[in-house]
Amino acid sequence: MKLVNEFNLKKIEETTKEYLSKLDLQKLINESADKREKIMFIEGPPTLNGEPHAGHLRGRVFKDLWYRFNTLDSKNVIFNAGWDTQGLPVELQAEKELGIKNGRKEDRTEQEIKDLVAGCKKTIKNIGKSGCK
Repeated sequence: MKLVNEFNLKKIEETTKEYLSKLDLQKLINESADKREKIMFIEGPPTLNGEPHAGHLRGRVFKDLWYRFNTLDSKNVIFNAGWDTQGLPVELQAEKELGIKNGRKEDRTEQEIKDLVAGCKKTIKNIGKSGCK
């Protein structure tokens, strides 16, 4: 990276993400042979019912800091995803996005499910969360 005269936060973000993507830090962390202790991390259930905002990200940032601290302390952090139902607001938002009316809709296709998962992963990766594949 080189020092520039103009401060362009978006450009800095893009350049940094590109640089870190090329490094593939998660792969290096996973392959590291000097891990002393394995510890478990259970990620809380997703609660997002729209575009992420500061309230959504706050908890994720704390968890990410915990992960990074333990990784730097040479621990092998094993991620597991948690799941829970989040109540009516999330359910209604999901039905709206999926075009479900009166609680009924034909089963989603495999491709639609893959697209949804890819979109979720893209959002999480975009916020820079550690440990995401």
